[in-house]
Amino acid sequence: MAEAVVSVLVEKLLRLLLEEGQQLLELDDQFDKMKDELRYVKTYLKDAETMRRKDGKETLKLIIQDLRELVYDAEDIIADCQALFMKEHNGCLADFMSYYSPRLLKFKHKIAKRLKVTNQEIDKVKERMKSYLAMSPASITSIGESSKSRPLSYPILMEETDIVGLTEQSKAVENLILEADRSPTVIGIVGMGGIGKTTLAQKICNRDTIKHSFKCIIFETISQQCELEDLLKRMLTKMKFDEEGWRREEVRDLLRTLRSKLEVEDEKYLVILDDVWESEMSWWNSLNSALPKRNGCCVIVTTRNEAVAKSMGAIDRHINRPQILSDDDSWSLFTKIAFARDGGRCPNPNLESFGKEIVARCGGLPLAIKVVGGMMLGKGDSVHEWRRITQHLKEEMEEKKKDEPLMLSLGLSYEELPPYLKPCLICFSMLPEDYSIEVEDIVDWWIGEGFVLGSEGRTAFEIGRQCMAELVNRCVLIGDKRTPLSGQLWSVKIHDIVRDMIIKIARDENFTHLDKRGRPELTVQSRRLGMFSNDIIESIERTELKKSTIETKLRTLFALDVGEEVVFCKNMELCKLKRLRVLSVSFKEFSREEDVMKDWLDGIGSLLHLVYLKIEFCGVKNLPDSVGNLHDLQILCLSNWYCLEMLPPTITKLDKLTSFDIDSCVSLECMADGIERLSRLERLRGFRPTISSHKNTSRILHLKNLGQLRELSIYLKNPNNLAEGELTVLSELQHLRLLAIEFNRNADDAAALVSKVNHQLSPLRNVEELCLGYYPGESTPIWLNATTFPNLQFLVLIGGDNIKHMDPGFWEKEHGVWKIEGVYLQQLHKFEEKRVRFHEALPSLKTLEVVDCRFDERFPVYDDL
Repeated sequence: MAEAVVSVLVEKLLRLLLEEGQQLLELDDQFDKMKDELRYVKTYLKDAETMRRKDGKETLKLIIQDLRELVYDAEDIIADCQALFMKEHNGCLADFMSYYSPRLLKFKHKIAKRLKVTNQEIDKVKERMKSYLAMSPASITSIGESSKSRPLSYPILMEETDIVGLTEQSKAVENLILEADRSPTVIGIVGMGGIGKTTLAQKICNRDTIKHSFKCIIFETISQQCELEDLLKRMLTKMKFDEEGWRREEVRDLLRTLRSKLEVEDEKYLVILDDVWESEMSWWNSLNSALPKRNGCCVIVTTRNEAVAKSMGAIDRHINRPQILSDDDSWSLFTKIAFARDGGRCPNPNLESFGKEIVARCGGLPLAIKVVGGMMLGKGDSVHEWRRITQHLKEEMEEKKKDEPLMLSLGLSYEELPPYLKPCLICFSMLPEDYSIEVEDIVDWWIGEGFVLGSEGRTAFEIGRQCMAELVNRCVLIGDKRTPLSGQLWSVKIHDIVRDMIIKIARDENFTHLDKRGRPELTVQSRRLGMFSNDIIESIERTELKKSTIETKLRTLFALDVGEEVVFCKNMELCKLKRLRVLSVSFKEFSREEDVMKDWLDGIGSLLHLVYLKIEFCGVKNLPDSVGNLHDLQILCLSNWYCLEMLPPTITKLDKLTSFDIDSCVSLECMADGIERLSRLERLRGFRPTISSHKNTSRILHLKNLGQLRELSIYLKNPNNLAEGELTVLSELQHLRLLAIEFNRNADDAAALVSKVNHQLSPLRNVEELCLGYYPGESTPIWLNATTFPNLQFLVLIGGDNIKHMDPGFWEKEHGVWKIEGVYLQQLHKFEEKRVRFHEALPSLKTLEVVDCRFDERFPVYDDL
């Protein structure tokens, strides 16, 4: 198959050459030749992919490997030119062509030589592709319908628990749970990968009888290398225990804390440990010691190995062994997915025979059926495509001569993905097993890599979210969590078997380097590196890499929960990683000298090609001034940087910035002067208005120049930082869809703050989601009405300790008819409104969710969403 990243990068380079081609052409006409070469390559890639599908040639793989390196070289040349333009003329690209200094003439000569060599090599690859296509059957003259898969841009299809064929099995396990008489009872769900163990456990947890029987239900996935400390912290988080209370505790203290939380009198707990592997089990012995020995409590273990379940205490009659689906259940599951557009019914009788043959080759495995169903969903009702897939699957099985329905279906589903989705999916090869990643983080990563670009009036982030939804709809990803009310995907994860397949593809395509255990490793060919602990630091330090090799290769560094070892690692010095496009680092607590971290961060100024920068939980107080050098930066996320006190003034030079997040930077006093210069901003989070004669001044008034804003969150600390009626400026943001305003919960002069905020806003006609956090008034602002927000769909009120009532204008029909579909209320301890009033005033209301609100008993309270 044509390599996933190559076709996407070719498209990206063509776009760059078209958009900035005039300036580049004046530098050297070889850019024009490169543009022509890449246009031909783009066409050959499409035709070659079709031929490969037809006659199975592998010659293309070798050709693409050569092309991949050349495309990367071409991208580097363009990026170097852009960086030099910006550096020489302080971000002004147009002035560069007006004169030629000796230094720039020398650069031009060097670029010309690099371009010529790269173009010659691309031309050679093009000729080889011509020969390849000439050997293919002449009867095939078009790409065919296979490249025209219909985008799956509608809402998510189905929940993981919405699976057929599990009713009897879930009832059997439910009976075992309800009859539990040991302390606690361990129940095992045992079976091969892809047979539905996790889905069965999830379905059981969602049954009403189980929810009513257990006050505390904790569902946790166990990785092959289980870290007890991490597991305990995740469990405490699920129990809504204050993180500050245990973040620095040792393991034995965490065990003690967990036990105390579970020892509430007369309350039973249910703990689900999903996907337990046969490995060193000391973690279980420790965890088991913290589980109170109370009759009726249960632990469910899902595992592929029955011996594991028994070693954890499951007796034979407490082990459930899911079976493969029957033919009828297999077809039922397949139709729910493949024909989702038609309500789960086959729209064309001619498709049914092909569909049943495809399903038969899935061997009754739910995962295989779901993935294949998601693949066929993208084919619509084309008989040609259904016949082609059926024949392809048959030929693959005969060629393999093995009964591998799951891996064959997974491989075929990847092969049939549209080209723009393949590199997006391969990124998941870099994530650790069972890791749930926020949709926003992975989409920003795709944007940084250039896998997702904005087009046709839609932002890159909007297109990225659509790509994510499509991957979930195709059942190659799992929707893990969704936002309250709107139901948008919040986080996703990948099934471990699908991950195994993606890791193999990532190795074959040189996307990233992984050892035999699937862990990342740094090599001379590495372009992407994922780090999710410090356990690979030693191997990175041992890697003998020349400085030039690191600078040339590494483009993405994605690190989570790493410590100071990263900062002290010589191969991880930022000043060396000059080809980085994506840098995302989340630190553990940093305990050593602040100067060491500061020196490491100073290297950011060398990353001139950086597009996405995210630094979390950093231990220094200031972001270096050199961040202003990053003229290609589009996404800057500094959220949860608790120590951050000041933003450098150079930050307003980042004129390509589309997303700026300083949420939860609790020590930050003010913004940098000139925020209004960032005219491309689409997302701005954590904006802090400040009016001061001796500090930087950033006012809400300045936001009127940010006409592209789609999402805005504001933190109001005290009334002195807000002018009378200043909020009315928000009505000038014509693209604003989401508005969040958080108030200082400890404000000294809450009354003055309420007075200044409580001025009538001009209508915000495009706002669809509004969130008010910790509003200090006794009733909501007077501008919270249907006139000001005529198209509001979702309303969120959080943490208003004084709020008793909605403002009268909220209920009055003279302000217009509300379009609100969902209301979410949390921690409103004095709230006195009744459910019936919301339903009477909001005719479109579908969801009313309440969390931790102590008021009228007739208003149901849900502890968990």
